[in-house]
Amino acid sequence: MLTDNILDDLSEELRQVTEHESIRKYKNTRVAFYRANPNKDKEIIDCIEKSLEKYKGRSEIIKLLISEGYFLDTGIETLKIVYGVIWEVYDYPTFTHYLIRLLKIRDENRGSRWIAVYIDENPDTAWWTAEERTSL
Repeated sequence: MLTDNILDDLSEELRQVTEHESIRKYKNTRVAFYRANPNKDKEIIDCIEKSLEKYKGRSEIIKLLISEGYFLDTGIETLKIVYGVIWEVYDYPTFTHYLIRLLKIRDENRGSRWIAVYIDENPDTAWWTAEERTSL
């Protein structure tokens, strides 16, 4: 079901294919985190693509592919990024910016792998001015 909120639509889809979900709210912004089995990467990518397809006629969608990377926490490398996909969405009707990151992660110390999906939702983004928000 299409709503006016990309995070709500994605959450509905992602909770069906992931094992863990967390959504936090602070003031007008929200962040979401999902964790899944490392073998579900293609299924989750398809799920995200399918959800974003509904918004392509009204939004700017930027897709980036990551070949590798790492988490550097206070100067210490903690996790490896095996690969990932980042979508950046500017939803024009709601003046909301979304940053969606799917990362296949490897923890070499524990010998484990998983898929992490992080979503940031910012309806107060400065990409649109007050004048633009009132003129549309």
